[in-house]
Amino acid sequence: MLFNTAEFAVFFAIVWLLYWTLRSNFRAQNAMLLAASYIFYGWWDVRFLFLIVISTTVDYIAALMVDRGSISVRQRLAASFFLLGSAFFFVVLQYDAVTFTRSGLSFSLDINWPQLVSSSIGWWVLAVTTGLALIANLLYPVFLKRNEKTRRKTFMVLSIVSNLTILGFFKYFNFFSENLITLSESLFGVTPGWWTLNIILPVGISFYTFQTMSYTIDVYRKQLKASTDMMEFATYVAFFPQLVAGPIERGKHLLPQFRRRRPALTGDSLREGAWLIAWGLYKKMVIADSMATIVNATFAPYDGLTAAATVPDDGLRLLIAIYAFALQIYCDFSGYTDIARGTAKLLGFDIMLNFNLPYFATSPSAFWSRWHISLSSWLRDYLYIPLGGNRGTAFMTYRNLALTMLLGGLWHGAAWNFVLWGAYHGTLLGIYRALGLRTEKGAYPWWVLGLMGIIMFHLTCVGWLLFRAQNVSTISIFLQSIFINPFGSPQALSDFKDLLYYGWFLIAFQVIQGTTGTLNPMARWHWFIRLNVWIFIIMSLVTIAGKGGQEFIYFAF
Repeated sequence: MLFNTAEFAVFFAIVWLLYWTLRSNFRAQNAMLLAASYIFYGWWDVRFLFLIVISTTVDYIAALMVDRGSISVRQRLAASFFLLGSAFFFVVLQYDAVTFTRSGLSFSLDINWPQLVSSSIGWWVLAVTTGLALIANLLYPVFLKRNEKTRRKTFMVLSIVSNLTILGFFKYFNFFSENLITLSESLFGVTPGWWTLNIILPVGISFYTFQTMSYTIDVYRKQLKASTDMMEFATYVAFFPQLVAGPIERGKHLLPQFRRRRPALTGDSLREGAWLIAWGLYKKMVIADSMATIVNATFAPYDGLTAAATVPDDGLRLLIAIYAFALQIYCDFSGYTDIARGTAKLLGFDIMLNFNLPYFATSPSAFWSRWHISLSSWLRDYLYIPLGGNRGTAFMTYRNLALTMLLGGLWHGAAWNFVLWGAYHGTLLGIYRALGLRTEKGAYPWWVLGLMGIIMFHLTCVGWLLFRAQNVSTISIFLQSIFINPFGSPQALSDFKDLLYYGWFLIAFQVIQGTTGTLNPMARWHWFIRLNVWIFIIMSLVTIAGKGGQEFIYFAF
């Protein structure tokens, strides 16, 4: 289910009304949110809900063993039945056997019972799951006898390995198999047929696996107490506003909000939540989707490029397309985050800020403290610092930066351009560090910081070229055209006009945000100004936004 569709609007309206109807019982609210979150995610493919349940169950059990060293019979039964029930309802049952029809005011439900339970793979999954659950329960007394240090480390490793195995198989199997096929054909002239297995990437898998994994690590580090309530933890993992594309929440921030009654919805929180949703939809449907037209038209001739191509003589057109992609990916991803924060706010939750004017950054480190903050801070806390951070020699620091950014690039997708993008940003971080460039406020005169900001924006745009290009040849063609043939064309002028037409309000608004030092300058404005901004946003969504709901870019990651 997409945020930018009528289906989600209806879905959220129903959830919101039911949620606040249950306001006297926050546990009932949690149960309702869990069901709603599973409906939200299962809208794409109900089978992949089982992967979320696996991550949820493993980390629930692992964290309890790390924190307490024991699990009650009730907790083990809850986890076992939750896992087995999910295998049956999400994998065994074939919901395409259920047909719902409406004729006027008459409704009918038709169920093909033999087809409903006809999945042989589903029954195998249920059988294997049952076997593993039995083995885990039989081994439980063995783990009780382990000393605390060994037990804690064992279950922390179990969490990491299980999550990375799920992520690695579904996200990177095709990437490695395709490269092994290419290597085998070039070296031995043999095509290994079984490597051609096509694995579907479950939407949002990179986000929720990192979220559950960090939870167990935080419990291991004694920064958080393990949840003893299976439903509470499952709701935290599957919380629908941020499930699919983040932010990657930390247990110590979001999980406690499920353990208490949420505050009543105030006028301020209602206004803030509504504004975040409207602003996010504007960024996605008006700006990002419009920029996509420019970007896709420019990159399309090179996306499937397998041989040399002519370098265009209007490099300015290609440069404008890169600028357009910078706007597209920012508005697409930050727009999703704004909608997620807004919907959570209307439910009484606070989820973390994921973007803070990233194109105002004056250095790579400043950029990564402003862009996809939940991922960059995750990589810092769970990868860069454990590797040694900047505590060792200069060589080790640069090595840690490079490894962190390489893996950060690979997190975005199983393709060489993402690896190259990560390596590029790791190199930028190393160069700026070696030069000793300072970025704190007051380090340089305003005009020097302004120049550094312009330079950093264009360095970021080079990175976006690496990110968007689907092959190395495209990167080469774009760079050659921009630097060797920096000329315009009628199409370049048309694209530039479109970029300004759709992007001017965002640019102006973000300049105001940057100069006033607040992401919510509207709160300080006269009511008449706020009214006109609202009218502009709503009319833009009504008259300019495309129909049908285009997917968000980061759904692919």
